[in-house]
Order: sequence, then structure tokens, then C-alpha cells
Amino acid sequence: MRLIRLAVALLIPVQLILVKDAPARGTTSPARAEVAVEPRAPSEQDILFAYHRMRGTEPDFGALAVTEVDSRPPPPQRARDPERERRYLLVLAERRLRANFAAFDLDRSFRIHAAADVLGYDAERGGIPLRTGVFRGISMRDATDGERGFTLRFRNPDAIRAIPAADSHAAGALLQNAGLASLGNWAGPGVLVIDFVFAGTVPALPELKDTPVLAEITSARVETREGRPLHSFASVGSRSSAAAMRRAGFPPLLGAELTGIRIGMPPEEARRLALQGHPQALASGFFSEARQGAADAPRCSRGLVADIRAFNLPLAPKDSYAACIAFTAGDGDGGLSEVTWLRFLPGTTPALLREDLEREHGMPEEPMNGGILWLGRDPERKGLPELLELRADMAELQEGGPEREPGTLLALTLRRLPLPAEDGG
Repeated sequence: MRLIRLAVALLIPVQLILVKDAPARGTTSPARAEVAVEPRAPSEQDILFAYHRMRGTEPDFGALAVTEVDSRPPPPQRARDPERERRYLLVLAERRLRANFAAFDLDRSFRIHAAADVLGYDAERGGIPLRTGVFRGISMRDATDGERGFTLRFRNPDAIRAIPAADSHAAGALLQNAGLASLGNWAGPGVLVIDFVFAGTVPALPELKDTPVLAEITSARVETREGRPLHSFASVGSRSSAAAMRRAGFPPLLGAELTGIRIGMPPEEARRLALQGHPQALASGFFSEARQGAADAPRCSRGLVADIRAFNLPLAPKDSYAACIAFTAGDGDGGLSEVTWLRFLPGTTPALLREDLEREHGMPEEPMNGGILWLGRDPERKGLPELLELRADMAELQEGGPEREPGTLLALTLRRLPLPAEDGG
């Protein structure tokens, strides 16, 4: 899956609207509260600066300075000493970049204009759905590293996925007033204008080509391509909630447990929970509806699913159980460092299963090896936050499970993720 590029997302130039920044905490000057700040489209440098400010690190100012100086148009007259002139310009550029980085305000609002399809009324979704690639994320280049990039992803897109409407008549009137088709499954093309602030990130990891940068949608509006207003989403999110998420260290991981088992849990408690739904305790884990009397124990690991998918292997009869769970204790506090849960889901496909997983766990990151990946912290954990990884691996089977029937074998693996050296891991 490739994410849309910023150039694609910012398709429709719409005049920016001035918004007022909230005064900083403790500020008593009324003049500051009245200063109007115009949201602007985020640049590659904005994403880079936001990432490093949130991580407490610094970008490569030298590389940025080289890029800035090399992109300058040639001077009308050649310098007497070009190399000396270049060194001087590099020093000036780096000083300016460092000053801009120090002054970068994480509470500042940015704005994007994204092309969106306005669909027909959908009673189940409570209104008029919007379809746009921006909900999956916006991929932007790292200005200091041509091999890596960032993915700008919104943490609260569900609040603006559909324009609310009480019924089909109200939806039809709303669409008709905007000059769009009031009947059918597609009303017409539109523009989604999103205002946001930065809300968090995770470290740059080798598993991901693009590093996620999370944003909080504070408000949004929908217009036709001709600029006619359709709907405004007011007070979607807030700067305060974005700031609270940044202070938490990492964004929360939706579903930071598997069958109630969490990372850091004592093995005795995990064993008690595992036996509730997987009563067969075998050498390799806890199973449900595993075959009895097998010469060797069934496998309970994500490697089983990865091997089937990679080599197009059939599922061995001994591995045709309904579900299993296995876990590993860590080296430090003795709590769990990894949990794996396998289930055979008859009558489903990886595509349908992926949709269910995205509804349950949110929009994932996707590493190059084909798995599905989510990153974040356990919101229930007290003390210093740690980064967790939830990975899903799926393999479609013609014969699987206790009944040897078509379906999909799903492996979910939750584990503690070591931090890069720059984050003190």
C-alpha cells in the first residue's frame, strides 16, 4: 500500500482563513490573544522539525543547510572565492535553521486541502460519507534523508468521515443546496479542508520506511470544487488534547492486549487468563480444539502463518486447531515481553479481515514484508511509557481449523519494542 503524496493531497487551492491561536498558559497580555495566525500547508521542513521537537532530538542542520544553499539561484556575478562564499552561506543557513527549529511552535495550526468524493446518504453511517485518501495518511519526504520519509496521519479521522444528516430528506436538501446530486451513491467531487496540530510520533524504526507523525484534527469543512460550502465540522479536537498526547511520550495503541493478556503482566496471571479460552495446555502454548494424540506438539507462533504465506504451504493436520495463545517472559522485571494469539477464522478472506482489524485497531503502518503493523503505548500502563508493536499476519487456506474448511489463519503478535539509541533505549 502506498500512501498518497502531499502533492496529490493538496489539489485544490482555497484561500486560507485567519484563525486565532489560543493564548499560552499563564499569558495575561490581551494583545497576544488577538494575534491572528494563518494556517498554512505543512512543508517537509515542518514535518521534520515537528518530529524532532516531539522526540527531543535534533535534525541534521548541516544537511539542511547544504540543501538550502544548493537550491539557491546562481548569483548574477561570480564570487572571487566561490568556496569561501559557499562556506559563509552554509554558516548563515545553519544558524537560521537552528533559530527556526528553536522557535517552532508545536501548538501552531496547519491546514491541508484534500480532494474528496462526496457519497450518497448512508443510514448506517448516519449521514453523507466522504471518501478521500487523506484518511489513510500523507507521505512526505525526509528533507535530510532521501531513503526515508514521514507519514502524516490523523488520530481522529472518524469524526469527519461523514457529514451528519438526520435522514435521506435532510441529506438530499443539503446536497441540493450545494449544487450536488441529491440521489444515488455518489453526489459529486468535493474538497475537504482540515486544520490540525501535531500530536505525537514514534522513533524512526528499521521496520518502517516512513515514520508516523500523528496529528490532531481541530476543525474541518467540506466544500464543492467551486467553493460552495457544504458542511463545517467544528470543535473536532483541541490543542490541549494534542499537547496531552505529546506529553504521554507515544500515541496510544488501540487494543494493547490479547484476550486480556498485556505486556509486563506476570506469567502466572497470563496463564490463568489463557486457560479461560484455551483450556488445552501443551508444550508450545495454550490451545482450543487442538488434535489429541499428535506425535509432536502443534505450533503456536506467527512463523507458522509467515511460512504458509511465503511458501504457499498447506496447513498440517496437527496445526488445525481453532485457536492458541503463547507468551514469553522478559529478561528484566519478569513480566511478559511478547504475546502471540493465533485463530482460524472460517469463511473469511484476508481482505475482509484486514477491514475488521482496521476498524478495531485503527489505521496501521505497513512494513515491507507484507505484515500489518500498529505502534504505540499501552494506555493502561503506569510509569514511563514503552513502545509496543502489534503485528498481524494472515494466510488464506483451503483446509484449516478443526473442520478442515476454507478460511484465514490470523496471527496477532504483541511485543515490547526496543527503542533506538537516540531515544535512550
